[in-house]
Amino acid sequence: MKLLNEEKLHKMAEFINRYIIEHNGESPKFKDILTYMDMTNSVGYRYLMTLKERGVISYKGKGTLSVKGQDEMKVAFTRAPILGAIPCGSEEDEEEYVEGYVAIPSEWAKGECYLLRASGDSMVDVGIESGDLVLIKKTSQASSGKIVVCLTEKGSTLKRYYKENGRVRLHAENSTYEGERRDFYPTKLTIQGVAIKVIKDLL
Repeated sequence: MKLLNEEKLHKMAEFINRYIIEHNGESPKFKDILTYMDMTNSVGYRYLMTLKERGVISYKGKGTLSVKGQDEMKVAFTRAPILGAIPCGSEEDEEEYVEGYVAIPSEWAKGECYLLRASGDSMVDVGIESGDLVLIKKTSQASSGKIVVCLTEKGSTLKRYYKENGRVRLHAENSTYEGERRDFYPTKLTIQGVAIKVIKDLL
């Protein structure tokens, strides 16, 4: 019997593992493997059986392909609503509405969470840019130094929150800002949530 190419065996095993990781613990179908490897059914099956014999995979027929530790690769997801936009610049009213839903790993969502779409540039120094989705944990309290969504006399905003000597300061994380634009001292403030993650597109 013709010996199988070790490089191709490694390539197939690598593809199977990468596919499972990238597809949240789901195994590739046999046809997916054949397409990637550019193999016929008979040749692809021989390679697959060799990986099974070496203990690289487990395979008992159609739909049974798996690798060791595959269950641990699966991530539980929850749906978080996108509640419109939140200004990161000027404090102005924004209508709150459900724009859609995004599936996020459950481990990210500790308690009730929602997503807000940032607008403006006041938080760019911490990586929050206009258009980014910010994952918010719903709460009415926050520790000094946290980034919060809050309602002030000027409207809703997303800022770094500080409480100093009984006085609240909202800090814009943009080094180009000056004066009240950088540090605002609201007379009225209601905390609506604490930012815990930023989800963004990389162009």
